Amino acid sequence: MYKTIISILFIFIFGYVGAKSPHGAKFNIDCATCHTTDNWKNIKKKGFNHDKTKFPLRGQHTNLDCKRCHTDLVFSNAKTDCNACHTDIHQGTTGPDCARCHNTNSWIVTRIKPIHQEAGFPLRGMHEAADCNQCHTSASNLRFENIRTDCYACHKKEYLSTTGTTYDHKVMGFDTDCARCHNMTGLSWNSIGKGFDHSYFPLTGGHNLECTECHKENNYSIKLKSECTSCHGGKRAIAATNIPAHNSVFAGLSCTECHTTQSWNIVKHKQHDSYFPIYSGHHKGVWTKCTDCHKNDNSWDAKNTCNRCHNDNRHL
Repeated sequence: MYKTIISILFIFIFGYVGAKSPHGAKFNIDCATCHTTDNWKNIKKKGFNHDKTKFPLRGQHTNLDCKRCHTDLVFSNAKTDCNACHTDIHQGTTGPDCARCHNTNSWIVTRIKPIHQEAGFPLRGMHEAADCNQCHTSASNLRFENIRTDCYACHKKEYLSTTGTTYDHKVMGFDTDCARCHNMTGLSWNSIGKGFDHSYFPLTGGHNLECTECHKENNYSIKLKSECTSCHGGKRAIAATNIPAHNSVFAGLSCTECHTTQSWNIVKHKQHDSYFPIYSGHHKGVWTKCTDCHKNDNSWDAKNTCNRCHNDNRHL
């Protein structure tokens, strides 16, 4: 009897150790994690924690039957790349990473602008409102081959339509980089000059003019002078200005030391405080214009003694 019991235990232990898991040799998860004792085919929906694998279940994947992805009992055979289960309807034109555009909740693309930003072509202005098929002109609406991102690739017609006009791009020698002159965030081509790098002569204040105001005869190949006198009256006209006396005290100053591009009447002489403070101290804001102190005389030499202005009895 004793030998019989020993034999049965030996057979049981040997059979248990020698048995292989149907899920693969390296599968070492307790059977009770997924199965019930009633029937091996009854799988616990919330038994196995898929988050501990290389493929956490998110979105639509949480509602799938395990067999949709695990087509055999060796679970490690299931691939984690999207196109292993999903047919690539874009036919390789967008790459194998579906998550670059889609998410697990829906195939609807919700991040079109970030995708274009990452691709090096931000959707701004009219490009933001354009239909995708206007640029992606493939035989199938689902194919998105790499396309050129230079302006001329799409806007050759607009470039050539300037022929014979005031801004004949070809005659003027304009290159085909539309963004140099046009504002890509605008809603029309009329934003001429807003995008061109005019930093060598900032177009601020009164200088925010139509291009032809300075570039005469539509000649943009000549670099214009940046001195004020090249456009504003010339040195002779400025020297003849007596109010204030540009031909004496201010003769050695440049226009920008007193004037701004906002208006000729907005004057602020930066060095004035060094000999008589009017932009700081008690006199700040008292004076409205230069001629309050500098009367109409050629010397333009205003005395800075107190009784020159404060000469009534109230100030004595």
